[in-house]
Order: sequence, then structure tokens, then C-alpha cells
Amino acid sequence: MPSTSVDIVIVGGGIHGAAIARDAAGRGLKVMLAEREDYASFTSSASSKLAHGGLRYLEHMEFGLVRESLSERAGLLKTAPHLVSPLKFLLPVFDWQKRSAWFVHTGLALYDLLSLGGEMPGSGRLSQDEVDALPHLRRDHLKAVLHYHDAHADDARLTLSAALDARARGADVANRRAVTAIVPRENGYTVTISEGGKTKEIGARFIVNTAGPFVDAVDAMIPNGPSPKNIRFVRGSHIVLPMPDPPETCAYTLQDEGERIIFTIPWLAGNFLMIGTTDIPQAGAPGHAVCSAEEKKYLLDAYNRYFARAGGAATESDIVCDWAGLRTLHGSPDEAPSRITREVTLETATQGTGGFLSLVGGKLTTHRATAEQVLTKLQAMGLDMGPAWTKGVPQYGGTLDRDALRTRAEEGPTEVSPQTRRRWAFTYGDKIEYLFARMESDPGLAEGIVPGVPRVELEHAVSVEDASTGEDFLWRRTKLQLTLDDAARETIEDWFVKN
Repeated sequence: MPSTSVDIVIVGGGIHGAAIARDAAGRGLKVMLAEREDYASFTSSASSKLAHGGLRYLEHMEFGLVRESLSERAGLLKTAPHLVSPLKFLLPVFDWQKRSAWFVHTGLALYDLLSLGGEMPGSGRLSQDEVDALPHLRRDHLKAVLHYHDAHADDARLTLSAALDARARGADVANRRAVTAIVPRENGYTVTISEGGKTKEIGARFIVNTAGPFVDAVDAMIPNGPSPKNIRFVRGSHIVLPMPDPPETCAYTLQDEGERIIFTIPWLAGNFLMIGTTDIPQAGAPGHAVCSAEEKKYLLDAYNRYFARAGGAATESDIVCDWAGLRTLHGSPDEAPSRITREVTLETATQGTGGFLSLVGGKLTTHRATAEQVLTKLQAMGLDMGPAWTKGVPQYGGTLDRDALRTRAEEGPTEVSPQTRRRWAFTYGDKIEYLFARMESDPGLAEGIVPGVPRVELEHAVSVEDASTGEDFLWRRTKLQLTLDDAARETIEDWFVKN
């Protein structure tokens, strides 16, 4: 017999699994989350890092999805100000493109209308003087440059924020914890968990499958599971270039010759330029997606078509890093990848008074609303719980607005550099106080393991944020992989091995 029983076992620690754990724990449910690798180690750390409405979905008449996304974007700007910030986009229109300036302007006006109440500046058109001041945009055949606003988001830390908030509300949340078997019982399931070299069995009334690219493999663990789904794996890849000189201060939304949209986004304090994404069907067994040579060329060609740099065209040798994520979507086999809806599909199966729910689709931006939708479905399946509560509630670290975070960083302990304190403010949010307090109680924690990374930050990553490898810290807890030199990265990786 299982030694422990819970209301829900959530399989998968991406953005949806973490958000569902947070919502469920706040409703008084007993929750366990199992992530076999690290939080956000697949799709949820490989996005375009935007909280946005999805401007291009208007062409597909998905007005409900866009409206919900814009509402959630507004919520994230208030509840996670340390991780989500406004971002101005420029949208150049050339005479060779399919969409005319009039057509795009109409779409932006509708975007503004659907985002009413979101407190973002409205869209518009740059004046000729403003266009002339743009440093790199090509002018040949340029008809107009329109502008609108969306928001930048730290995808991996949004996921971690939800997971840590769930833990703070009583959920049993862990990474490096794998579900290896699920066996039906009278009213629910017995779940076999592998963690830390040990195996245990957990009783669960409900299973929620948020395994993303591995959703089918988890479904296959039980007989009589959810009905077969038309799952499409769509790979989205990105490349990162050094920021050109003079720097770009706005993001761009670029249209290729067909219907595709590509973003160029200033990233990491304007040190880099992120370019993406692609929509490539991926067949075969899912795993860590890889940005192909063809995708790199496609993204570089798109960038070079729109921008002229003083040093010449960007080439593959300029790419600082790249990544790819698999979107797990519900769509017919003959549907074009860029047209497959991002709407959430929930498939369920009952097991006595318990049940099993699988989630396919969804967006980073709408993760809170998706979690609420899942809990509503479980409630309809017979799971008693408290009322919905997450709308408008600050996320983990999110109680201080951006101005207050800047002030707190400026006033922080001088043992840490101003640059590091500013980075901390927009990584840890109000939890920066925890780091400051620990250094005050133990001044030795201000020791720099490498320049800009005091020991207190690494110990916090291990003891509070469940980081256990250099990759966890350098890529998902922070983005220091891109700003530290080789020697510093090796030192941090070695620290994790030894600690």
C-alpha cells in the first residue's frame, strides 16, 4: 500500500505543471509535483521569452485567445514585475510583403481594442524623422514603420516562481523526481516515484499530465487513458547575436514573404539580440530539440534582409548561442504548423471517484488562466476545493513594482556591486531581501566565487531554488552563461560538483 496519499500528482515541471500546482495548493489541495529533470528544462525555457497577445492569431480569427492572452499579459505586468516588463515593438512594412500597411494598421487597432484596460500605450505609426533615426533598418521599398507594445518575460524564472509559490503554499514540489509507473486502483492511482536513488509509491486520486513533449508517454502508463489526440510537435528555434553598434532599443516584428512572423528582441540589458522563431514540424520521439543549420540560415537571412550592420551581414560565426523548443499542439496532420491553434486541449479519463487529465497546447502568457481551467475541470470531475484565487495575486517575488526594485537595489549592501544588485532585483524580485539578510547575518557570504556572483547567490540557488548543476544555475536560474567568461563558468560548474 502507498505510504502517502495526495489529491493530485502533477507530472511535469514546466510552466503549466508549476502553475497548476500553485493554484491547487492555494485551494487547499494536497499536491505533489514531479519533474524528472529540472524545472522548465524543455519547452518552458526555450520560448521567445514574451508575454504577448499573439498579434498574428488575429488573422486566424482567434479573438478569444488573443483577448485572454492580452488580459493575462496585463496581469503578469502587475503580479510579476521583476520578470515581466513592457517592450516596444516596431513593425516595418515593405512594398514586397503580403500584408499592406493599411491591413497591419487595422490589425494593430484591433489589438489595442482587445487589450483595453491593460494600461499599455496604443499602437501607431512612426514619423519620418523617427524612421530616419532608426540605426540599422533598411530603407529600400519601406512603406511605413508601425509600433505597438507587448512584454518581455523570463520564461524559466516564471516557471520557477510558480513552483516555489506552490511549495510555499504547502505543495510537495521537486525536480529530479521521476514518475516511473502509474497503476489504477479503486478510486484513483498508485504512482511510483523515483527520487534520489530511492523508489516509493504514492496514492493519488487524480493525475494531471503536463509533460509537454512527453505527454503521450505518460498517457501510455495507464490502461483506458484519455482518448487519442492529434498531437503535433512543432519546433521553434532562436539564435542570439551580439547587439550591433549603435544598439537597437526596440524589438521588431518582421514579416517574411509568406505569413511567418519573426521577432528581433533586445535581450539581457541590451547586450544581445534574440532572433526567432521558426515553425518546423518535428517527427519521431521527442527529446531536447535542436536548432538546425537550416533554421539558423533562415533566421540569419531574415535578419540580414531587414537590417544593414556596419560590419557587414551577420553570419553563423556571429551566433552567440541558439536554442529550440517543442510546442506540443493539437492539430490535424495536414495543417500548416504556423496555423495550428495554441488553444489548450484537456483530455480526461475517470477512475472511480478519481481521474486522469492530460494537457496539450497552451501559451506561456496564459499559464495562470490555463491552471484555473484545469482546476475547474477537476472540480467538475468531483474534486472538492476552494475557490479560484490566483487572478491579481503577486507571484513569488512579485510584491514590489519595478521602481521599488530599482530603489532597493540602489540601497543594498555595498559589499555587492551595483550591477549585481540590479541583476538580483530583476531576477529574485522581493526575495532580494533574503539575500541581503543572509549576507548581513554572515558577511562571509558576500565572497565572490567569480566576479559578480557572491557565494550567497549560489547557496540560495541550491537551498531555496533546487539548483543542483552549473547548467541549472547558469541557464535557468540566471542567464550568466552568456555574460561570464569561460573560466568563470567553469569555476561555477566546479562549485556545484563540489557542493
